[in-house]
Amino acid sequence: MAYTIIEVEKLTAISSHTLRFWAKKGLFPFVQKDSNQVKYFSNSDVEWAKLIECMRVVGMSIEQIKEYIALCQKGLVSAEQRREMLCSQIDRTKEKIHSLTQALSSLEDKVAYYDEMIAKSKDPLNPLTSEIPERCWQRNRESKEAK
Repeated sequence: MAYTIIEVEKLTAISSHTLRFWAKKGLFPFVQKDSNQVKYFSNSDVEWAKLIECMRVVGMSIEQIKEYIALCQKGLVSAEQRREMLCSQIDRTKEKIHSLTQALSSLEDKVAYYDEMIAKSKDPLNPLTSEIPERCWQRNRESKEAK
């Protein structure tokens, strides 16, 4: 079966604008075109679009994806290189997930702090109130003196 870009957009939730951009960048070397240069995607091209979307979500650049495509075109002899590329990306993605998990935890802690602050109706972070603990004033003085 052959699909137009609009149909691929509906099947994958990848915008037609993005699909056209990727096509201009050479990320669909196997997509067939008719005499009017209209692109028609096969089922495997649709799966390829999904893979490209996955690669972009995890942070692979257009150039990295093009390198991956070039390796794919070499066939089985490049399978180990392709595997290593993906394994490296998995490692980078796991590191990013770890960093994001830590950041999320910090934000959740901060929200819990604000929940407590709101429940107590006290804002120790506001420099215009007398509720700031002495240690906050000391920290502010020390940082100003250091400058």
